Amino acid sequence: MAALALVAGGCDLGTYSASGAGDGGVPVDARGLVDGAPPYHPSGFVAPTMHGSELKMQVQDCRGCHGQDLEGSMIAPSCDGCHTPVMTPTAWRTTCTFCHGGSTDMTGAPPRNLDGTTSNASGSFPAHGRHVTAGIAPAADCKQCHVKATDALSPGHIFDTSKGVAEVDFGTGLSRQGAFTMAGGCTTNYCHGNGRGDNGTVAMNAPAMTCSSCHAGMASPTTEWDKMSGLHSLHLGATVATACSTCHNQVTTSGTAIAPAGVSLHINGLRNVDLVADRAGETALTWNAAAQNCTGSCHGHAHTSSLWAGGVGGGRYHPVGFSAATVHGAEAELGRQDCRSCHGATLTGGTYAGAATPSCDSCHGTPTTRTAWRTTCTYCHGGGVNQTGAPPRDLGARPQTVSQSFTAHPRHVTLSSAPAFDCVQCHKKPPDALTAGHMFDATPAKAEVSFTGGLSAVASFDGVNRCTNLYCHGNGRGDNGTIDDGAAPRTCGGCHASKASGSAAWALMSGDHRKHLGEGNINCQDCHGLTTTTGTTVTNPALHINKLREIKFSAAGFTYDPATRRCTGTCHGDNHNETW
Repeated sequence: MAALALVAGGCDLGTYSASGAGDGGVPVDARGLVDGAPPYHPSGFVAPTMHGSELKMQVQDCRGCHGQDLEGSMIAPSCDGCHTPVMTPTAWRTTCTFCHGGSTDMTGAPPRNLDGTTSNASGSFPAHGRHVTAGIAPAADCKQCHVKATDALSPGHIFDTSKGVAEVDFGTGLSRQGAFTMAGGCTTNYCHGNGRGDNGTVAMNAPAMTCSSCHAGMASPTTEWDKMSGLHSLHLGATVATACSTCHNQVTTSGTAIAPAGVSLHINGLRNVDLVADRAGETALTWNAAAQNCTGSCHGHAHTSSLWAGGVGGGRYHPVGFSAATVHGAEAELGRQDCRSCHGATLTGGTYAGAATPSCDSCHGTPTTRTAWRTTCTYCHGGGVNQTGAPPRDLGARPQTVSQSFTAHPRHVTLSSAPAFDCVQCHKKPPDALTAGHMFDATPAKAEVSFTGGLSAVASFDGVNRCTNLYCHGNGRGDNGTIDDGAAPRTCGGCHASKASGSAAWALMSGDHRKHLGEGNINCQDCHGLTTTTGTTVTNPALHINKLREIKFSAAGFTYDPATRRCTGTCHGDNHNETW
């Protein structure tokens, strides 16, 4: 029998031979398509893996035989007859998983791809699985990236002019301005942007996202914080940083991961603000979304309708009242904010959000001494009670000496039984407020102790209250002193032996101290008359604790040679020519 070509509904039904073999020798079904005609489909075509793939990839257009609505024709049955149980013959048409997915999850999207494969990696869009399951964001619905069909036969879905292609259309989703190419991935996306617009770009095979993949995170550099809205940069950059979770607590409770309850709020087109008090002394803030301001107490500030916009759009960066020295001075001294980020590296002016910021010199001095504050220690330290340039006014403008980190500061910097000590005895004294390691350093609000420039060069401080290996609190014979902050003022016998100390203590002193002090008529002032005239009080503090042994005899004509340590003359009834 000659080969027969069947044409129905304008569709070429194929050419079959009388031998029962189809094109390419593929066996044909035993059942005829119409009376007297050979089968149309090859053997085994009823398997979903065969005819399903043919349909989805549009290798054939089933409508040519099975009717425009696939409900059958004179030459072919309705597809509904096999696709579902009898009671619900048309459910497959509106059940996405009938053609998409369902083998690994019930999302209605791959892992089962259009060609029947189930590997994400082999799909045309390997990231499908991550998009349609909840992770750091809710599971995305098909409409975020496609025109979602209401029926398998909706126009443009199974049967269209781009066979085997799932067209990307962001028109009804969060990223309506987005674009996609197989080579370049997604661009101008909201969902992969920084939350401030359709500015995201992500490659096709990009790795899993972290917080900083789209917008700045707590560990991001300040250049990235500056790209965020309002006062993000200020809050994240503060020395005692405000965490993401402080203001977005519904979305994240850690600042580094999306909370389970926050997944539905992340990447939702809204800025979900939920303020919490997370430090001692804070009160819960309230956020006015319409006015974009907050009220309450947080990170050491009392806010009253403080605008989030800061320097952007005519708002304020600092809260009302920040110009008061007791407010912004404490912020700078305690390192809560780094003024340089807006006012410039040398505080002579800079920019914030495109607007010029003033020089700190413009307020800190008179027109003729604008920069004097930079080299005047008392501008930041002390000056309220004395002019030493050290507390009693402590960092942060606290006037009470009991609140200071080192309560003995006043006794060290004022004249007493010793000279008023300069800062160099215990610190590296800067020539300028902005000297490296002074006002702005890696340990804000901490005055690092360094004895290297003073009398006790090998001394150490435990960081709490104890100084050791001191000359200044030793016995005058080496770096052997130890003292705790807050200790009571010392008397003569508190460091070295005095007339009243006794023989055992006198033996610890140099030379013939014990012999002389043991004689009832010899006192300290008989040999050290420059330092004390009474033997019980220091009468010339400038010569006390100066690393020199100041000798002046009360006896007339008596001399001492410090080079040979020999004294000559008549004293306490003896004629001397002896070494000490």
